Amino acid sequence: MPEQAINKRYFELARISLEIRSELPITDHTFDDKFLHFETEKPLQENIVLHHRFNGSSDISRLYHLNAENRIHFKVPWAIYYTENRLIYQWIDHDPPHVNYYRSAITDKEHTHMDIYNDAAMEKKFMEGGLTTLTMFPTDQILMGRLLAYRQGCIIHSLGIDLDGQGVLFVGHSDAGKSTMAGIMRQGADILCDDRNIIRKDKNKYTLSGTWSHGDIPDVSGRTIPLKAIFFLNQAPSNVIKPIRDDMHSFKSLLACLIRPLGTKDWWDKSLTLLSQISRDVPCYSLCFNKSDHIYSLVKEII
Repeated sequence: MPEQAINKRYFELARISLEIRSELPITDHTFDDKFLHFETEKPLQENIVLHHRFNGSSDISRLYHLNAENRIHFKVPWAIYYTENRLIYQWIDHDPPHVNYYRSAITDKEHTHMDIYNDAAMEKKFMEGGLTTLTMFPTDQILMGRLLAYRQGCIIHSLGIDLDGQGVLFVGHSDAGKSTMAGIMRQGADILCDDRNIIRKDKNKYTLSGTWSHGDIPDVSGRTIPLKAIFFLNQAPSNVIKPIRDDMHSFKSLLACLIRPLGTKDWWDKSLTLLSQISRDVPCYSLCFNKSDHIYSLVKEII
């Protein structure tokens, strides 16, 4: 019997390529248009394989002997197991006994290759197209947040911009004014993403990359640029920018806006180490602003 053909598409995020595989056809309409900004023609040196398999009947629990002893995370709707040098994600029912929905994903510890088993309902969604995530999880952050930890990276709740080729990050939660700041900075900068951005360490330097997980502003970019400065947003009556000399203050502010996937001890250890290094190495500022355009010139002067 001839082997079934594998369809592939490649997407780039933070200089990592995501190779999407499927036995089902992958068309120009399979994924949402936002992914067009991240599509690439071939794999990069760092390549992650996500293989969608449409076999909901696979008895993953029995095959890998999943039980409470090898479970390392349990919080509805997800359970994670570590066994036989593999991490196994299962999408479980909210109600006891928390039956697996047959949304299972199996990967190595560093998430270089993930087999994603989808049931019939997910197969239908795949064929209909317009998917808003590459993993078909509720959010790709579940995968990206974990694999980045093994590659000296993290996702921060933030606005990222490209200002004259320099990466600038404005950090803050939903009510901090990121969308307002994006509107102001658009007069002379390109938006990478207004809600989720990636910082990666490369030797002794840091880079900034946008993601497709945007907020109110749909502008997104797959560009990766040097990270020049981090600003922590505070709405105030006047526009004032002050350098932060206390590394611990910057660390705590970054930690508060760290995007947390399905956390385990190894993920926490790696993420906290990286945040400590970023706080020490990247210039950080407290930015108080009153939503006037004047803040643009103050930021540009520093950059």
